[in-house]
Amino acid sequence: MSIYDIRSETTGITSNVKRIMEEKKISIVALSNETKLSTKIIERARTNQIKLCKLETLAIIAKGLNVKIVELFDE
Repeated sequence: MSIYDIRSETTGITSNVKRIMEEKKISIVALSNETKLSTKIIERARTNQIKLCKLETLAIIAKGLNVKIVELFDE
């Protein structure tokens, strides 16, 4: 099994980052400043490209939003 096999199997992952940010009224720039992650990474996490984010990156975003990592996405 390769990474490409895994990526094709994870197409059903939905990001909740955008919704959580809207609920908490946190902008991309504010979260970027809080987490020290680039705005591009934050933007990627807000879409279905969240499946390409490293677990470490998701942990940083979750901490910045004060939520658990599992709350960032739905399968």
